[in-house]
Amino acid sequence: KITLQAVLKLQRWWRGKLLHEQRTKAALVIQSHVRGWTARQSASRNKHQIIVIQSHCRGWLTRKRLLIEKEAVIKIQTAIRSMKYRKAFLRQRYATLEIQRFARGAITRKSLLGASCYSNISKLGDQTLALKILLQAVLKLQRWWRGKLLHEQRTKAALVIQSHVRGWTARRSASRNKHQIIVIQAYMKGYLARKDLRGQLLDLRLRVQKSAANVDDGMRIINRLVAALSELLNMRSVSDILRICATLNMATQHSQKCCEELVAAGAVGTLLKLISSLSRSLPDQEVTKHALSTLRNLSRYPHLINVIIDSCGSVETILREFLRNKEEGYFIASDLLKKIFTEKTGVEAVHKLPALLRRLRDHVEELSRKAKPDKWSRTPQPHARKELDKRLREAVEILELIKVSLGNPTRRLSYKV
Repeated sequence: KITLQAVLKLQRWWRGKLLHEQRTKAALVIQSHVRGWTARQSASRNKHQIIVIQSHCRGWLTRKRLLIEKEAVIKIQTAIRSMKYRKAFLRQRYATLEIQRFARGAITRKSLLGASCYSNISKLGDQTLALKILLQAVLKLQRWWRGKLLHEQRTKAALVIQSHVRGWTARRSASRNKHQIIVIQAYMKGYLARKDLRGQLLDLRLRVQKSAANVDDGMRIINRLVAALSELLNMRSVSDILRICATLNMATQHSQKCCEELVAAGAVGTLLKLISSLSRSLPDQEVTKHALSTLRNLSRYPHLINVIIDSCGSVETILREFLRNKEEGYFIASDLLKKIFTEKTGVEAVHKLPALLRRLRDHVEELSRKAKPDKWSRTPQPHARKELDKRLREAVEILELIKVSLGNPTRRLSYKV
């Protein structure tokens, strides 16, 4: 019986182990399929958007090219018509001038002949009257022809203007209708897609929940972060430390529960010890930046800022890092100090460090002196001047915040940025 019970227990344990492995593999397969499906869906959506953008760009370029060609054709036609009308006008003008020249010559000759021959005076008067009547008729014909040409030109110009206006209004109306149709189609396609995927999404959600319920607690991200935090100070590889700090920064940036769990696990003290043990090298500066950013994320919550202040040496470590950091960590430490000094306990803690306060004032004076160079010192470059002004502004704000928190709000610093 004992042997049989042992065998049954072993079989039960083995079956449980196999079942756990099968469920784990099934969860991994489901997760991989879900990730693949979401990636394919995102890629398909991006591809569709790119195709739509390309089609719109090609259509716009084609329309632009057609408009340019149309304008060129219209200009060529206008030039040809103008040339034809000018040639016709010049021919008519030349004919009119010839008629007038002949008429004037005839009148002049008749007048000269009439001065020498008194016998033909009456006949010459009749001919002069006939020439005057002919000249008036020619002038009337010219006036009528010019009016007709002007009327034709105005009619053609009006037709061209009307055709362009009608074309513009038609294109505008077609573009508006096309946009409305596209919007309606997009809404309809979205509605149909959501309707088709609603059942699939519900099924997928249930499957993910089931797979998440079967996942081991040791594999959850918060538990893994807590485990990694406990080993952070014992690690020797800078790349591993940097990866863990970056993960902590990202996790605390998006989750309040993660912040609370990490604070409960002693993350504040661990990060402060880590910051104090780092050097000025570039990899260590990256680690410092992520560690300070994690503390800044923790300080967003009022019930956690007091935990940071009450930690041993927290204000001293952060203020010391603020004074000596030359990179991006300077501004991260500045944001963290501003949040600390909004609390009364933070101001009381910093007043217990007179040496660091003196260094902070000296730091502000040094930045002010560099920001206002005299005629003997070299003027900094524009980008360096901008960075210097930004650092001075942050330091002055911190110092003013400390002074205002002392209960003396009327006393302000005289540093001008």
